[in-house]
Amino acid sequence: MDRRTWLVLAVVLLLSGVYVYLHLVADWLAFLVMGVGAGIGIALTGSVIHDAFAGQRERR
Repeated sequence: MDRRTWLVLAVVLLLSGVYVYLHLVADWLAFLVMGVGAGIGIALTGSVIHDAFAGQRERR
């Protein structure tokens, strides 16, 4: 999957976790979904930063 798809997935998971938490459905499920979304977002950010600082040899 490309980065745009991962970004959309991260935002959807993060917002759905917030939605579940605000409606007090299941606290542990909300934190799990928000954590997965935030983790994907952080990994995506790290990947973009790595590519920004990578030299021409590492880009293919």
